[in-house]
Amino acid sequence: MPYFYEFFGLISFIIGVAGYAVYIRSILRGQTKPHIYTHLIWGIVTGIAFCAQLYDDAGPGSWAMGFSAFACLSQAALAVKYGEKNITRSDQAALATSLLAIVLWVATDNPLWSVILVSIIDAIAFYPTFRKSWNKPWEENLTAYNIASLKFGLSLIAITNFTFITTLYAITVIVLNSVFALMCLWRRQTLHRAEEIITKDI
Repeated sequence: MPYFYEFFGLISFIIGVAGYAVYIRSILRGQTKPHIYTHLIWGIVTGIAFCAQLYDDAGPGSWAMGFSAFACLSQAALAVKYGEKNITRSDQAALATSLLAIVLWVATDNPLWSVILVSIIDAIAFYPTFRKSWNKPWEENLTAYNIASLKFGLSLIAITNFTFITTLYAITVIVLNSVFALMCLWRRQTLHRAEEIITKDI
């Protein structure tokens, strides 16, 4: 069933391109202010995950992962000018941890451990954006995150060799994106209600 996997791999890739286009357009319009550390870390670890998938013969299911690495690094570059300017020590710690994970990955040279490490680091990398978005939940484009979850979901269907190595990272991203989107929606409602109460009191 080679065409089955190639079809879903291609659809996943196209959806991924569309999602990143939405996000980048939002950045250029000043609606989204990405955190450079998050996207830089994502670019690095997604590249590692992509290499691990190629090693384990993931087939078309790896296409979206490869493009994601390129797109995340592009968004990190845009964040230099358009992104969040408040960089905290905890953000720096997240960046340092991700770099340490890369060193560990190179040292082990083991695809299984590399995917486990990058999945953990992806969660840590999300911290600067979670922190920023807790107080500024409107400064992230949730449509792009939902599209990303759909993209990785379809990429799982396209994986020809369904193993722990080839699936763990994609599943981790889907879970993290979903939690992040729900958090932002909840914070938007909470802050909006708080503003309404203040307005009424005035």
